[in-house]
Amino acid sequence: MPTPKAIKPLTTEEEEYWKILENELIDGKGSAYLSQNDFAQLCQKNALNCSTATARRKLLRLQEVGRISMERQGKGNNPYKITWLEYSHYKKVDETKQIAPLTGIVPLDSPLYLKREADEICIQNLKLGASREGSRPFIRIRAPKQMGKSSLLRRIQYFLEKQQNHIVGFVDLGGDEYFYTDVFNDLDTLLYQFTSALIKTFSDALQRRGLNDLKNLPDLKEHWNANLTPQLNCANYLHDHIFLPIKQPKTLLIDGIDEVLGKPTQDPFLKFLRSWNEKRMKVVSQAPIIWPSIVIAYSTEPYSILGIRGSVLQNVGTVVELKEFSQEQIVDLSTKYNLSTPLTKPEVEFLMKLTGGHPALINQALYQISQGMTFTQLENKATQTDGPFWDYLSRASELLENNKNLFHCFQKILKGDNCNDDLAKYQLTKAGLLKIDEDAVKVIELYQKYFNNGHI
Repeated sequence: MPTPKAIKPLTTEEEEYWKILENELIDGKGSAYLSQNDFAQLCQKNALNCSTATARRKLLRLQEVGRISMERQGKGNNPYKITWLEYSHYKKVDETKQIAPLTGIVPLDSPLYLKREADEICIQNLKLGASREGSRPFIRIRAPKQMGKSSLLRRIQYFLEKQQNHIVGFVDLGGDEYFYTDVFNDLDTLLYQFTSALIKTFSDALQRRGLNDLKNLPDLKEHWNANLTPQLNCANYLHDHIFLPIKQPKTLLIDGIDEVLGKPTQDPFLKFLRSWNEKRMKVVSQAPIIWPSIVIAYSTEPYSILGIRGSVLQNVGTVVELKEFSQEQIVDLSTKYNLSTPLTKPEVEFLMKLTGGHPALINQALYQISQGMTFTQLENKATQTDGPFWDYLSRASELLENNKNLFHCFQKILKGDNCNDDLAKYQLTKAGLLKIDEDAVKVIELYQKYFNNGHI
């Protein structure tokens, strides 16, 4: 098929397939050897439903519009040599592109997001759960701060809306305007605001799909009955006026659950969510389940501050722990930072030893290296107040200063002694200061250097 002289625009759906192929071509510096089946599997790994026949059509379409050329390497399902026709232009633009330090949620179109095992666990549970008649999945994503919880939630939302045709509601207890500071001190106020937030997010989700299932909603103030508990007011309104009218598959994502920890509303609010999982998301009568699938995310760092001894929402749903990056993932991520030379094995091992693979620390390190900092300079500045990791170090220092039990336990471990306080070790682990691996207690080198240098 002749190559077109001009590149034609793609549809939104075609852009999603192109983005997957584009990343593969970037890794291959403008070309890649892929069969139709290879491309289908790549798409499936990126949450696109794609058969081999669909992959073939998409590749031919990308060739037709002038994005790629394809040269067959033999017969049958042998790979094509796929060449990005505009790679030289991309490379010039990419090489001059200013790389910004990564902060907050990783944008959906950013190459700096790395999929981990947690992504696959969440997606598979939600796909299977939506097809089950007897129950709906309840997933709890937990990890210390800046491990990627919110970024994962946003990708779950994108996958469910774009690939599964779900109506997805998203609320953030730590960021939405509904959840001001004092709201967590009173259960009635919290659940009223929570209900308001769900009305807004599901209404918006339907409007994005051009649907109007939630028209003529009754006024929440008039519905809120002072003679009923806040739990009943909230659940009754959501059941009758939000979840029941939505006939499509639906999912509720809740970020920032840790905002309620340590507040007067902690226990009743978490018990309320537990009751949803036990009574409303499972078949307990002949009536169909109208409650959505639910995914919540929360930081485990408050465990140490609040003296939490076990998991919040114990035995509720599926727990998904976000893990640190592996050495292979560090290498993969480093290719996205336009480093002048690829990382050597000793350099990767140095980064892993220094940071333990913590995603935010690794991204900070790679950003500094991409801006010209040498590994020697990175090591020297690692614990300095103007260094790239100071925010993390100062937060860890403040945590230990405010908790004597954690302070003494951490001090013993740094000296190579045993700490017999299992609760303190548990809380230090949840705060990200320790890692317990096959009964071995480990502290990353960054914290060792900082706290052994007179900061504890």
